[in-house]
Amino acid sequence: MRRTFLLFIITVLLAGFACRQEPGRDASSSQTGPVAAASPAAPPPVDRTLDDRFGFTAGLPESAPPYLAWQEEPCWKDFAALSGKAWTDFDSAVLAPMRVWAGNTLEEVREKTTTLFYPFSGPDFATAFALFPEATTIVLIGLEPVGNLPDFDRDSAKEREDFFADLGTLTSDFLTRGYFITMRMMDTYSQGHLDGALPVVGFFLKRGGYSVVDVKRLAPDEKGGWREAPYARLAKRPHRPYGVRIDYLKPGDAVLKSVYYFSCDLENKAFTEESALHRFFEGLETMTTFVKSGSYLLHWSNFSTVRKLILERSLFVLEDDTAVPYRFFKRGGWEITLFGRYATPVKDFTNVEQPDLRAAYEDPSGSVRPLPFRFGYRWVTQVDNLLLAKRPRRARMRPIVRTVGGGIVPSSTRVLWMASAPYSPRALSVFKLVRKPRTRSSTKAGVRWGDRRHPAGRSVQSTRDRRCP
Repeated sequence: MRRTFLLFIITVLLAGFACRQEPGRDASSSQTGPVAAASPAAPPPVDRTLDDRFGFTAGLPESAPPYLAWQEEPCWKDFAALSGKAWTDFDSAVLAPMRVWAGNTLEEVREKTTTLFYPFSGPDFATAFALFPEATTIVLIGLEPVGNLPDFDRDSAKEREDFFADLGTLTSDFLTRGYFITMRMMDTYSQGHLDGALPVVGFFLKRGGYSVVDVKRLAPDEKGGWREAPYARLAKRPHRPYGVRIDYLKPGDAVLKSVYYFSCDLENKAFTEESALHRFFEGLETMTTFVKSGSYLLHWSNFSTVRKLILERSLFVLEDDTAVPYRFFKRGGWEITLFGRYATPVKDFTNVEQPDLRAAYEDPSGSVRPLPFRFGYRWVTQVDNLLLAKRPRRARMRPIVRTVGGGIVPSSTRVLWMASAPYSPRALSVFKLVRKPRTRSSTKAGVRWGDRRHPAGRSVQSTRDRRCP
């Protein structure tokens, strides 16, 4: 009987690995039947209509007849010239040294990263693909609405002029500083000419040399999962959370990649462990978290849920001092590497200085490495810092077979190893195999350590709608 049970366990484990899917795809899209191992996979077709639309939005000339006429309009010519120069300058000054640095420094991180989680990013796809070009899934999150692509064929010349003026303002602001300012974006979006982050993400995607394969709208369903629908113009802005997924690839590359943008408030009262967006992350594999210019929100107790998610789900964390405080990694036994220089936070943020992080940077016995590009809030003085934290290997190896259901979250049976990716205690466990550890099991890092409340009267993420069911 015991041998039969063990054979059953091994069979289920093998079935779990065999059924693994790409994160973020509906189970109905999986193919069955024999696959010829010798024949290379054909790249998915590019949606020429969408790709041309994104390209023209990014200020790139298109050959389709409608665009040939619109490209003669002064508003588009001015936008294409100014945004093109700003992109070239930003790429050479920031992104090019960033790519070289990441290729030399983040080799192990990039090799093991399937999903990049970039909270508080807004539509900053540019930094994400510069640091992690191999990631097949990139998840961006911001307060800003998703919005719509412009309907150039329905717009008047004045409406096209207003759109490119607003898009030029936002992209120029980012390409000057290297980050977005939420309130400025909200002010621009409220005018209605450019109503959300989707065209901005598309601007970076096309300027990065990628082609668009598909665009899907994402919304939570009644079962707590996510449903997807083909792109269509939204007449009314939905309640948060909701999102969009752009499937893209590099010309000549057969690997399909996806960037998600979710409009959601990550404060605790909106982003709960029972929320659809939190469950979405349970279906993602080998996740690395990246944060920069994060307004120090992860320092405060009212953002502890997303901080806990980062600490429990990430294999690596790459961040500046505006993200998870240094003490969480230190006490959790993470392997830490420091880059750049630490300085007192800019005057817009108070009570967020980290003496322990400053001491680590100033420790004569430490080995702080240089950071060869400007990065974050100190873009003028270029006194920037970056921390790379690597999760410690778990003492206890416990395979958990669980099912994760709902919408675009993978519904196949999965096997998660605590040594490579933490598991959720709330997950449905089919069975557990526990190997008794020879050393004391490590604890969850940072769950109860050093929570600090935000100063009274200071709104950290004020919005008219904080709902994130």
